[in-house]
Amino acid sequence: MDAALDRMYRYRLPFLQKELAHLPEHLTLGDLRGLDHYHYCGTTAIDQAIQRLDITAQSHVLDIGAGVGGTARYLAERVGCRVTGLELQPCLCQMAIELTERTGLSERVTFIQGDILQGLSGQYDAWLSLLVFLHIPDRETLFQQCAAVLKPGGRFYIEDYVQLQPLTTSERETLAHMVACPDLPTIEQYQAHLQQAGFGDIAWENVTPAWREWVQQRFLAFREKQDDYRQKHGDELVESYLSFYQAVAELFAGGNVGGVRIWGRRDF
Repeated sequence: MDAALDRMYRYRLPFLQKELAHLPEHLTLGDLRGLDHYHYCGTTAIDQAIQRLDITAQSHVLDIGAGVGGTARYLAERVGCRVTGLELQPCLCQMAIELTERTGLSERVTFIQGDILQGLSGQYDAWLSLLVFLHIPDRETLFQQCAAVLKPGGRFYIEDYVQLQPLTTSERETLAHMVACPDLPTIEQYQAHLQQAGFGDIAWENVTPAWREWVQQRFLAFREKQDDYRQKHGDELVESYLSFYQAVAELFAGGNVGGVRIWGRRDF
C-alpha cells in the first residue's frame, strides 16, 4: 500500500473502535452518527448519488473504495437495493463486514477485499465512488476496469478532487504526502479519461464552495472538541487528525483544489 495512504488511515480504525466501545452491540445507522463515512457531506452526498443513478430496490450497486461500509449500508437501508462494497485495505473491509452484521444488513450488503485496478468479476447496474479515485494515478486502467464491471447502459457516479488552477509546489507536496493524491487532474482531463474508457452522457457539477465550507467546519469542530478527544484517544491521534483536517481546509481555501460530482453511463 502507498505510504501516504497508510498514514491517512492509520488512526481512523483505532478512533472508530474506541467510539464503538460506547455503543450497543446491535446498531442502527443513526447510532454510528457518520463515524462510518469517509467522504464529505455525509448522507447528503449519497442521496445525490441515488438521484443521479436512478437506483431502485431491484438494483445491484458496486461501491468502489467502500471503507468501513457506511455508504453501502445507507444505500441498502434507504433504497432496499443490493450493494457490494470493494475495499483495498483488509482491516477496513473486515470492519465493514462487522458493522454490517451489527446493523442487520448482511443479507443485502456484502464486501470484497481487492483492488479495482486488478479487475472484478460480475457486472452491476450502477457503481459509485466517493473521494477514492484521487488516490489512483493510473486513470486509464482504473476507468477501463470500472467500465468492465458496469452493464451496458449502466450508470456511474463519482465525487472527487480536481485541479481548478495550477498548483503551488507546497500544494502538490501536501496532496502527495498528506492526502495520498500524487496526481490531480483538471475536470477536462477527468472527462477525457472517462470518455476514452467508453463512458458517455457525462455531466458534472462543481461542488467546491460546499466542500470548502464543510472541510473548514470539520477542522474547527474537531479542534473545539480536542480536549475530550485527547482524553479518549491520546495526543498522538488528535494531533494527526488536527494536522490532516487543517491541511485539507487550507488546500480548499487556496482556490486551486476543488471538488466535483461526475455522473454518466456506459455507452457500449
